[in-house]
Amino acid sequence: MTGHRRALLLVFLCGFITSGCLTSVTTIKVKPDGSGTIEQSIAMKAEAAAQLTAMASTFGDAAEKDKDKPPAPPELFSEKDMREAAAKFGEGVTFVSSQPIKTKDLTGRVATYSFADITKVRVNQKPPSPKGAPAEDESTGKAADDVAFTFLRHPGGTSVVTVLFPEPDLSKKKDKDADTESKKPDPTQLAMMKKMLDGLRIEIALEVAGAIVKTNSPYVQGSKVTLLEMDFAELITNDAVLGKLANPESIEDAKQMLKGVKGVKVNLDREVMVEFK
Repeated sequence: MTGHRRALLLVFLCGFITSGCLTSVTTIKVKPDGSGTIEQSIAMKAEAAAQLTAMASTFGDAAEKDKDKPPAPPELFSEKDMREAAAKFGEGVTFVSSQPIKTKDLTGRVATYSFADITKVRVNQKPPSPKGAPAEDESTGKAADDVAFTFLRHPGGTSVVTVLFPEPDLSKKKDKDADTESKKPDPTQLAMMKKMLDGLRIEIALEVAGAIVKTNSPYVQGSKVTLLEMDFAELITNDAVLGKLANPESIEDAKQMLKGVKGVKVNLDREVMVEFK
């Protein structure tokens, strides 16, 4: 595999190849009975969104050139897409509403979903693309980077949510470590990686309806626990870190590489427990 191809593997964090990456913020809000809502906002740089829309319109015009009415410009972040995305969050998750995000800098949409049982919810750690959900693992029927949840209600009046992160695939780690030096990108490839990752930000958080009594996560603010945060505005200034990210196997692999790096919050425990009342 060439260095160019290896660098392009980083777009697994973006969901698709474009000059501006996504901002994806997902907040799972849980009530004491295990029900709750999911709020997900997906946006990208307005300039990049305009370029992508123009490209799609051009292809559409070519396909429709023999028809009387030209096609309307495609909507990158439509309510229809967000409504259909409810299924990827698991059984019993339903779409509630959505609102467009339209600012000078960003174009996107924020949607709210509801669920009755958090143990049936799953959340993928990769940001979704404007027109699709993360790919599923054929052997399990679930995406390989899905986060799952368990729930307990204690007689004493507290509730416990446990976040279950997927196990990293270490089967290729030995070969990958042995070949690390040969896979380091050169300055040209680093420049391309910086362009691809510019603007990318991923955040997943758990917010409880009450006061947190106990948790093993170090990232707590009030009733909110950050499960994952990657802000590439910080990372693209660090060539050494980007070099390590030349060929990640998965989100879990990338998290191991990024632990302790400025702009990144990752829980490396396979389980994060949050007790609240």
